[in-house]
Amino acid sequence: MKSDATLGRDVEQELSRDPAGAAIAIEAADGVVTLTGTVDSMAERRAACGAAWSVKGVREVVDRLTVS
Repeated sequence: MKSDATLGRDVEQELSRDPAGAAIAIEAADGVVTLTGTVDSMAERRAACGAAWSVKGVREVVDRLTVS
């Protein structure tokens, strides 16, 4: 199992593929990734959650993103 720090970095790297990902804060603990911040659309919100889920080691994604 990945460490929380490694998992957080991996999710951050995946989110950085989209410019909107820069405004998203990431917390990782025991395979649970929490995303917080503001995005411009529901499509960006879905994309961010999908990107987090795509990272190996993620067991759950908690979506605390808001759409502006």
